Amino acid sequence: MKSGEKELRLAFEEVTTNNVKAVVDHSNETRKIVRELEDKLNSLGDLIRNYDTTIDLLKQQITHLQMKMFSGGTH
Repeated sequence: MKSGEKELRLAFEEVTTNNVKAVVDHSNETRKIVRELEDKLNSLGDLIRNYDTTIDLLKQQITHLQMKMFSGGTH
């Protein structure tokens, strides 16, 4: 093998190795970000369910108050 071919092969291997490492690093970072977003999304889902429960309770209280207010009929 000629020395120029050997240098080209080494350069190709180095570039390929660096590209693979970059892809692996990017994949790992993306996976980390996706997991963090998944956790945040789950937390927000729990928060929404809590708010829905609170709103339902407030609606029941308003209905009860309206029934008391208007149970006497018109004056």
